[in-house]
Amino acid sequence: MNQKRIKTFTAKAEFWDNVKRTELYEMMEESIPEMRISMPENLWNEIVEKAQVSQESEINKFTVDADLKFIYKNNEEDYPITFRVGGKSSAAMTKPGYNIKIKGKNQTLHGTKQFRLRSDQREASMMRSKITTDILQKSGLIAIEVGYAELYINDEYMGFWVVSDSIKNKWIERKFGDDSNNIKTLYQCKEAYMRLDDGSAKEKCTNANDEYADYMEPFHNFVDQVNAATSREDLEKIMDVDNFIKYKNNINIAWEYLMLSWDHFITALGHNLFWYQQPNGKWVYIPYDHDVELGQELSNDYCYYKPYCGLKEVDFSNISLIDYELGHPILKILIHDDDTKFRELVGDIISKVFNPDTLLIHIDKIKNLIDPYVKRDRESNAGRINKVGVEKKFSYEHFLLNTEYTYIIDNVHKTRSYGLKDWVRRRYNYVTAYYGINTNSTSLEEKHKLIEPRPEPVILPYKVNYYYEDIGEGYSVLHLGEPLPEYTPDKNYSDDRVPVLGVNQYILEKTSTNNETTKKPSNPSEPSKSCWSETYGYKCCSKGCSSNVLTNDEYGYWGAENGEWCGIPESCNFDKDECPGKKYGYPCCNSCEIFLSDESGTWGAENGEWCSIKSTCN
Repeated sequence: MNQKRIKTFTAKAEFWDNVKRTELYEMMEESIPEMRISMPENLWNEIVEKAQVSQESEINKFTVDADLKFIYKNNEEDYPITFRVGGKSSAAMTKPGYNIKIKGKNQTLHGTKQFRLRSDQREASMMRSKITTDILQKSGLIAIEVGYAELYINDEYMGFWVVSDSIKNKWIERKFGDDSNNIKTLYQCKEAYMRLDDGSAKEKCTNANDEYADYMEPFHNFVDQVNAATSREDLEKIMDVDNFIKYKNNINIAWEYLMLSWDHFITALGHNLFWYQQPNGKWVYIPYDHDVELGQELSNDYCYYKPYCGLKEVDFSNISLIDYELGHPILKILIHDDDTKFRELVGDIISKVFNPDTLLIHIDKIKNLIDPYVKRDRESNAGRINKVGVEKKFSYEHFLLNTEYTYIIDNVHKTRSYGLKDWVRRRYNYVTAYYGINTNSTSLEEKHKLIEPRPEPVILPYKVNYYYEDIGEGYSVLHLGEPLPEYTPDKNYSDDRVPVLGVNQYILEKTSTNNETTKKPSNPSEPSKSCWSETYGYKCCSKGCSSNVLTNDEYGYWGAENGEWCGIPESCNFDKDECPGKKYGYPCCNSCEIFLSDESGTWGAENGEWCSIKSTCN
């Protein structure tokens, strides 16, 4: 077993342990780079002229060739690029965003081919995009990566920017290992009010690859299959279900629920997401645009027939899933009918990252990194080239307040933001009370973990006392309910186990079959006949021969349970199975038509899913 990929509860682990990241974003976590873009002045003037828009429908995608000088820790690198104004609603603001692509077939900026610069000017902390995607990655979920940079155009300071991935072909290759150079089944849903159950997804989602703009049949079939499903088993045939559920609780079921995002799948807008059919035939969900997560812009403006719709102010940190999502049939099947798996996945995210011990320390680290750059940006008002755009403006003082516990409202532009740490702690308090998660134990094995057997849910009220405090210049502070007591994070807490629950199974299996060498433990104990893996410190898988094989080495076959590797009994005799791929969780093929051969066996495809070719076909 590859020991470097196995970790248990340890003291003072780093936030990014066991998370594979792109080099550019690792660099930006350590030091803020400068991006200096140069182009002929007449082209820049044309970009500025075309950037004068007041609404999304007027946005122009005028693109120019330019040069990027990337300066990091006094080292300079030069890249030819394409450059244009980018974004939807952000492009109609006074400080519009930009899209950048590194030119050259195999050229990247430290692993990144295409990326976006966004001002995130609608939210006071300038940290929501970053913290949200960090939570997703730390949870083992597929996510864009986010960092920061200072921008200069033709030597003029343009401010401090959020840098994030663009989900394009190269990103799919990087994240999924799909190097086919022919990504046909990546579909973007950027239009608002998209749902699967009413068929609007077929109209509002498009093929992200312009070369295959008309190739919509796989996605339309997927929508039809989801709508025809009546059970979890039906959905497991066509999609990575646990990965989808985990997403829907932290950013979409599992994470959208923790963040209480209103800009993705489960609520009214239902957009800013991709659906991608992986090489194994299963569909995965990939969200993007995260500046309105973590208690941002939560109001009754998007309220639909919910019990709190008539209230002027609501403590949204105490909203349940069923009171927030808008009746999606897929959520009824996967969660509301039986929320056991959902609870398990929520608990996994809480243990790994969405807890005050882990997240408050990480928030402080990022805040300290960007503090002087935010100060310069907000005191300079740089980068506001769109003179007719929507102005949403926060000060440096607002940044200092909103990254902590202060709920800020811009009364003029109607934007509102929970204090970042306030949201994390309040949401944590609600979720742990409802799902039965241990918050008081001093044991690292129990703290932030599910309590078993599950206790009765405790429901905290969303109707609370409140009052407004005018802080001048059109801004107010909302005091919502009782203030939280002071909390000092436990620096010794960490859950740095390799993420397994809800992790994308295609990537997990692909990673697990890499040709990695392993050092055999010295002085192994005598193995028991029933559980050979105890020799190396791992339990045997409780499902025995029904366990899915994730990898094998000279010691035996390995699966995973509860975030830990486990051994699969020697008696399973997988090598004698008629369908060698059954041990990886795939069904036998009905036909002998081979689509792919690799080190794991020979494979066919039936009903949109990989299947194992029977040995008798050979």
